[in-house]
Amino acid sequence: MNTSKCTDTILFSALSAELSFTWRDWILAGKRLLVAELARVMPIIRIWDHRWVSRKHLAKLDASLLDDIGLTADQAQAEMAKPFWEK
Repeated sequence: MNTSKCTDTILFSALSAELSFTWRDWILAGKRLLVAELARVMPIIRIWDHRWVSRKHLAKLDASLLDDIGLTADQAQAEMAKPFWEK
């Protein structure tokens, strides 16, 4: 196989069109990627924040309030010991 002329199989017009990004195009593509990633992770961050805040509030409840919501002190302690990313 003669590999010295492999470039004749490449469509240079298609290749140059794909590589003709300007700096502005690269920045806009990066911005779109960043926005997509933020849209993907924001719901997760909101859930984590809700768990963290809820567990902080749970730590402030006394025994009578825990009884009102149907939790024992041990159950509340176990819930508060969980990291925010655990369900």
